[in-house]
Amino acid sequence: MTIFVSVAAYRDPELVPTVLDCLAKARHPDDLRIVVNWQHLGDEDVSAIRDDPRVTLIEFDARESRGACWARAEVMRHYRAADWFLQIDSHTRFAQDWDVRCVAAARATGAEKPIISGYPPMYEPDTEFTGAGEPTRIIMKDWTEDGVPTFNQSVVPDWQTLGRPFRARFLAAGFLFAPGSFPLEVPYDPTIYFHGEEITLSVRAFTWGYDLFHPTEVLAWHFYIRQDRPRHWDDHGDAVTSGKHWWARERASRRRVGNMLRYPSVGRLGMGPVRTVAEYSEYAGLDFAHRTATPEALEGAEPVLSQGTEQAHPPELVHL
Repeated sequence: MTIFVSVAAYRDPELVPTVLDCLAKARHPDDLRIVVNWQHLGDEDVSAIRDDPRVTLIEFDARESRGACWARAEVMRHYRAADWFLQIDSHTRFAQDWDVRCVAAARATGAEKPIISGYPPMYEPDTEFTGAGEPTRIIMKDWTEDGVPTFNQSVVPDWQTLGRPFRARFLAAGFLFAPGSFPLEVPYDPTIYFHGEEITLSVRAFTWGYDLFHPTEVLAWHFYIRQDRPRHWDDHGDAVTSGKHWWARERASRRRVGNMLRYPSVGRLGMGPVRTVAEYSEYAGLDFAHRTATPEALEGAEPVLSQGTEQAHPPELVHL
């Protein structure tokens, strides 16, 4: 049960604690291969993980960074065959036995190509970690002026008794657990900067035949606020860093995302050949051309696959 773990880290003091916790909380830590895109300015101590044979550090000068999607794409270039793939951010904490629990959740869906993804509850490094939190679903919030969906989250209804993963409309980039085929079939588009990362990931995965699910148990925690922590756009406000102002990247990225959603084409960085974008739109309850969403998408109701693609009701969730 090998797992390839992708970690994007931009000048993040939480990187080392995240990697150490990932290894410590796994039931089978020696089955992990963790690859980190470490974007730094030479002022971080990573000695605790540098010589670990399970960890590979891809180093970049932070001034040459092109953003999170570029960082994730670089990690995928180092992908080697594994049974499963996990993508996280470098500020994450893990539930005990997260590895076998993720696999159990994926298998419990009954889907041939399941993805378990969502926004984990929050932790804060400077406060006592309690392990509190509830699993959430991603819901449609609004549209940007460029026609890119934005998202919110709410607690998965009846998660304590649901007994199976909750079918999802959207994926979260900061916690995504998928079969090992995912990096090969849905490689990251390095030109997407920020807005649009998760919706394009969701549509592309769906059109490749992946079924989307939220976990109904807490598998990880995420550090969201990160006040006073460096972010890519804070450092890239001129053309000196990486050759382009961050907003120029974001503006070009939004144009690309809009074209992908409204004028889709099948390709390596485009849509998959298994399902159509029209089928995803019906499934998720979004109309990209008219920038509308169904009440179900706004409320976060559990979606269903259309006739002909719907699978049997998944079995109950079991832990290994």
